[in-house]
Amino acid sequence: MIQRIQTIFLVLAVISGALLFYFPLAEYYHELYGNYKFFVTELKSMDPDPKITTSIWFTSPLWLIAGASIILTLISIFLYKNRLTQLRLVAFNILLNIGLVVLVFIIYSSKITELTQIEPAYQIGIFLPLISLVFLILANRFIRKDEALVKAADRLR
Repeated sequence: MIQRIQTIFLVLAVISGALLFYFPLAEYYHELYGNYKFFVTELKSMDPDPKITTSIWFTSPLWLIAGASIILTLISIFLYKNRLTQLRLVAFNILLNIGLVVLVFIIYSSKITELTQIEPAYQIGIFLPLISLVFLILANRFIRKDEALVKAADRLR
């Protein structure tokens, strides 16, 4: 049934994934080197004459993974009748979110620091993939509990 607790966790994962597109992940500010905000969709310069410009393809792996994660979570919500498929999709989604966290924290953060010569000041958006990951892990846990409960009920018949 769609009103299970894991559905709430999956909806919260969708919301935190969608908010990722609106909040900056980090801010890079230096008086000489410039002012930049790092979003999932772009590295945006806040200066009128930016010293560094990047294309949309620079962050395309981030927004593709974040978008795929949102879509997979939405699909998982409506697969409540097929718990094993829902479990597999949530597990794959957890792997996608781990990949997103690795990309953001390790690869992109160091690459942008190298490009701009500025240390990042992390913003609220940096925590959204981690929050989504926690909600997906909780949903996975409750789906497993439901599956164990159904198997136990089948044994009693």
